[in-house]
Amino acid sequence: MSNNKKKKSSIIHDALSLTIITIVCSFALAFVFEITKEPIKAQEDAKKNAGYQVVYSDAAEMITDEELVALAAEADLSTLDSSFAGVTIDDIIQALDDNGNKIGYIVKSNVRGYSSTISVATGYSLDGVVQGMELLAINDTPGFGLELTNPDFKDRFSGVATDRFVLTKGSASNDNDIDVYSGATITTEAVVKAVNAGIGFLRENAEDLGGVANE
Repeated sequence: MSNNKKKKSSIIHDALSLTIITIVCSFALAFVFEITKEPIKAQEDAKKNAGYQVVYSDAAEMITDEELVALAAEADLSTLDSSFAGVTIDDIIQALDDNGNKIGYIVKSNVRGYSSTISVATGYSLDGVVQGMELLAINDTPGFGLELTNPDFKDRFSGVATDRFVLTKGSASNDNDIDVYSGATITTEAVVKAVNAGIGFLRENAEDLGGVANE
């Protein structure tokens, strides 16, 4: 009987010890999270803002378009075009010149790639010219999907007057044609899809957006 009591007491003691350790670890993790979340967010914001500057180098100032961001948060982009299914938009920026006049927009769109979620920033002027494209987040396979971070791919989107890019396979002939990047078919498709969805949303909802498409 005495041995049973000792065993029971030992089990209770061990359980209490584990509970205390779990609580202490939980508080420690919460404390570390609180300490690190602001620096992490600051790093993420700095990377994002640097990407925005790349895709719209003519912008002297950038401000969030709260109205369009709210619309995008509630939008089902597949209603604009079925090919936009799976794309989300979580940031839209007004690009302003030195005098504070709006010259275009920057839209951040997200889509699933081969093995990760890809975040794409696209600069688009009021007259319908793509100013640039930057991959803000991509963790696809090195040597394949990650090859799309190379300037020779990203530069294909710059300076093109279009409302839509067309995916091609080694037969690009128009300015808005984008050849599939060798060994990265799925990722190329995802990037083009994200860019097109961002442009499509802007053209549908930004009242001051004009220009002639696909000249």
